[in-house]
Amino acid sequence: MAIVSAQVAADRWAAAAGSAGTRYAEGVAATDIDVVGRAIASQSALLQNFTNAVQSGLWARRLGNVGTQGWKSAVAAKGAANYATGVNAAKTKFQQKIAAVLTYEAGLQSQIQSMPSGSPAANDARMLAWSNGMRQGKASGAFG
Repeated sequence: MAIVSAQVAADRWAAAAGSAGTRYAEGVAATDIDVVGRAIASQSALLQNFTNAVQSGLWARRLGNVGTQGWKSAVAAKGAANYATGVNAAKTKFQQKIAAVLTYEAGLQSQIQSMPSGSPAANDARMLAWSNGMRQGKASGAFG
């Protein structure tokens, strides 16, 4: 059997994407493997492999192979559309997460509004109270 050209291989690969996407989604839905648990359990390997890639120069070489112009071209070709698709798919999840943030911020805002204002020192104290409050909220898990 003859080896096909790169063009034919790419055309066939792209033409199969629709059915491959469906099969991928079906496979994910049918799995009984705890993939997240496995990913968490292998975090030390992830860290070691990434460290190896950085220290060996592989990471930098691969980034250099694409370059800034390659990144810009990929965004122009498909990134913007993929971004909008992802945002639309995640809208409900975003709404749930941002609700917790906004609720926390409303409470923090009412505390800060009761603080003195009008002088540079008072305004700095309010700004720091906001910054520290947001940091504490994140650390405490208030944002979900």
